[in-house]
Amino acid sequence: MPNDSGALRMSARQRVAAQALTPVLLRKALRTHFPAKNDYFEPEAGYAEEIGELRHFRVNNVGGLGKLLRRHRKRILAIDRSPMDQWHQKMYREEMGAAVFEDFQRRQFWFAYPGLLRLALELEFGERYEVFANRRDGIGQPEVADDAG
Repeated sequence: MPNDSGALRMSARQRVAAQALTPVLLRKALRTHFPAKNDYFEPEAGYAEEIGELRHFRVNNVGGLGKLLRRHRKRILAIDRSPMDQWHQKMYREEMGAAVFEDFQRRQFWFAYPGLLRLALELEFGERYEVFANRRDGIGQPEVADDAG
């Protein structure tokens, strides 16, 4: 049904999906798609860096983020539950401390919400995201254009 401007009305669901990403909305989406046990770390910048990464890959709103997370949720959770190699075990045990590491291992999870989000970006955008992340982290030279187009 057209309103005064001639545009069609949006349902409540469509209005929510069209909302631009904010730190609060990003965290809410992550809580909706992933277990509470993975909500153990909030970035210092309050997800500002992650929102920048999403925008870089043209994931600009709640609806786009939801689609991305739904598309890769099962694979992300499988990666999160999978055993890690000996090198990573040693590194995390030293970084976290043995008790925390053993608790994570017992409960079968590793990644906090920012890590799960970045797994979704890597699964969705593959090598383009890997090149982007390496550039972000100052690792190696880019070999593939990282634009989202």
